[in-house]
Amino acid sequence: MGEIISIVSGKGGVGKTTVALNIASALHKLGYSCIVVEGNVTSPTAALYLGYLPAERTINNVLKDELSLEQAILTHESGVKLVTCSLSLADLASDYERAFEMIKQLKDKADLVLIDAGAGLDEEARMAMLASNYVMVVTNPELPAVIDALRAVRLARSLRRKVLGVVVNRHNASLPQLPIGEIENIVEAPVIGTITEDKAVHESFAYNHPVVHFRPKAKASVQFKRLAAKLVGERIEERENVLLDRLSFWLHKIGLKYLP
Repeated sequence: MGEIISIVSGKGGVGKTTVALNIASALHKLGYSCIVVEGNVTSPTAALYLGYLPAERTINNVLKDELSLEQAILTHESGVKLVTCSLSLADLASDYERAFEMIKQLKDKADLVLIDAGAGLDEEARMAMLASNYVMVVTNPELPAVIDALRAVRLARSLRRKVLGVVVNRHNASLPQLPIGEIENIVEAPVIGTITEDKAVHESFAYNHPVVHFRPKAKASVQFKRLAAKLVGERIEERENVLLDRLSFWLHKIGLKYLP
């Protein structure tokens, strides 16, 4: 039976969905089964990142008894498995509390289930945490985002959920950002992963793929793979390779292949 990790943030725009999708793709490459669940029910974006416009099957179909939960799982070319929500305004009235209870059933179908929680600390984020065994917080290395990450950590602990740690996304050593040690002191939790600001991430999603799949040798890809390996108790020593990264990008552009 797998575990459920909710990926949360104290504020929107820090890259929570990017982290969730790339961890899932990296776990697939490592041989693990992982399902990402769209927990941002009022503004779902994970499916959009992967090119589902709109998704043909959603958890709303399950809530209407039109599909089973297993039938609602979408499998992307990158290996990411996704359960998403409807974009229809009419579906905003769906019983999402029941949907979060259903998520627990996915533990039997994957090694890890990642809930891409709603931005902020409202009821969506709270329901995601309560449906989880563990919580991982994503932040950027700026003070407002870090303070909100602290609030997320404290909320998780108030709900008696174990906080695995904090992922610092879009780190850029050339900018006056908070040092990692200071971030750890503020959020009262360890930093378990640092993802560098990388143009390859944005280029990859422009092609509807996680960077781990589309640009596997990019710096951010290697960092995502290390983070994913850490979650399952493994360790990888792979390093980024600028030449192979660019080669992978151009091979895809001319329709040949992805590099492994």
